[in-house]
Amino acid sequence: MYKTLILLLFISATVYSQQNPDSSRIDSITLDYFKNEKWDELIKTGKTASDHEVDFKYLQQRMGYAYFMKGNYYSAIKHYEKSLKFDPKDEIAHLYLYFCGLNTGDESYSRYHGGKLTKEMQKELKIQTFRPVDAVDVEYNKKFNKNELRSNPDYLRLGLNSQIGYRLNLYQTVSLYTQTTDYTTDITQDEYFGVLSWTVLSKTNLSLGYHFVNTKVNTETESFLYPGHIWIGNISQTIKRLYIGVVGSVFSNDYVRTTQFGTQIGVSLPGKRHPNLKSSIYNINENGINRIVYSQKAGLFVFKKLWSEASVTFGNLNNFVDLNGLYFYNSLDQTTFRTGASLFWYINPHLIGYTNSTYDKKLIIQTLSNYNQYSLTGGIIWKL
Repeated sequence: MYKTLILLLFISATVYSQQNPDSSRIDSITLDYFKNEKWDELIKTGKTASDHEVDFKYLQQRMGYAYFMKGNYYSAIKHYEKSLKFDPKDEIAHLYLYFCGLNTGDESYSRYHGGKLTKEMQKELKIQTFRPVDAVDVEYNKKFNKNELRSNPDYLRLGLNSQIGYRLNLYQTVSLYTQTTDYTTDITQDEYFGVLSWTVLSKTNLSLGYHFVNTKVNTETESFLYPGHIWIGNISQTIKRLYIGVVGSVFSNDYVRTTQFGTQIGVSLPGKRHPNLKSSIYNINENGINRIVYSQKAGLFVFKKLWSEASVTFGNLNNFVDLNGLYFYNSLDQTTFRTGASLFWYINPHLIGYTNSTYDKKLIIQTLSNYNQYSLTGGIIWKL
């Protein structure tokens, strides 16, 4: 059914054209280019029309479709959104904004517009309002160091994503961290993290999360428990290719209270490889003492289905909340510098495999000595 909707773009903007001779000529020219799949000529004519303040719904939809066929999904989004100003309920615009969201990796944006489609269209595209098991993921991390007082830690994480509405999403994950220190002391940490995300508007997202951290220290003679709680909030806005986010968190247990506040700015640059840059800066207050953490990421598609990403982080990461609450760094030895690289392989629409390698500079507080730690991560995301 959705394929036949494209035919509606052939309809001439008759009423508007009768009122504006210039728009009538532009309508006729762009319609001809549309029929003959001359996307570059259509786009050029559309830009000329804009310069002369000629604008109507079908012009914006045709330009959006031209950019869509050229693989320029961000420009397609811009024009389809402009067409909605003429008709906010137009199904063609919502349909292709749904596809644009999928092609730019923005599922919340995609589902927002998918929720605007008719029930028949949603059924054909297999868009469901409620999916209790939308996706599952598993991740394993092994760390390596040459410090004789520290074993090589292990980290295992399992996650479940649930779609509980077109604009509401719940992600939950559990994890386990283990390490032996000072020959005889075993540290285990099991965690739970849940985050509820709401697409307030098509490009505005709000999320609230809770992260439980249960640290257990076993010596030769006794055991100690250090349960902790983290509350996380994040709001973000996308403006064309620009991403702006504000995130805050509070961690507390019986011995420490840490508040963290940060801003995130990202940009998707033009180009077939979709290069992306993201900068984050955080202020961390721990028991009344402030410090700054800065992170920089850069990524692009090496091949059509292979995304690569590099990152570097400066600052003391003790009790640092990362990735909007997913990871919490409270190991015995503080990380003072980190750099790493990741690869994501989009095997098919239902399966993503990824790997990550990092280097950490670690600080032993008791002796003020440093050592190096390397880690390898492997994981899969299976979308059902």
